Amino acid sequence: MVIPVEVEGNPARRSVGPDGTLTRMDETGQSDMPVTYLFSGYARLPQDVSHQAVYKRVGVVAEVDQTGMIVDCSFTLVTGLAREFLSRLLKGRSVLDGRAETEALIRDRYRGHSQGALIYALRRLFEEVDCSPLELNQDTDASRPGG
Repeated sequence: MVIPVEVEGNPARRSVGPDGTLTRMDETGQSDMPVTYLFSGYARLPQDVSHQAVYKRVGVVAEVDQTGMIVDCSFTLVTGLAREFLSRLLKGRSVLDGRAETEALIRDRYRGHSQGALIYALRRLFEEVDCSPLELNQDTDASRPGG
């Protein structure tokens, strides 16, 4: 059941689905917003990393679509180049499958001092996925670990 939510001054309606998801709908009842989920993971930075004094922890935040694909992501790193590089590495990858390959990709291609903390933060993000409606709604698959 979709419960309409009135939005004053906005021609688009907002609706709350049975799972509590808020979506925008046009006048025909079609949603113009894909359903996505936001996950995050954090890890303590090593003492010898330059931005440890600024952040203390590194964060990995990913927006994931219903199929488990990362559609956008960001990182709490000092340089924009490092943030953009990691974002390019992860966009389009699945948070449900190929986790070891994703970790290996970061280990191989990201050679910064925060590498270990980033991988740990990514693992924490995967733990959040495992407890989410995204994971719970997936069909069980014997070929997938934990599936």
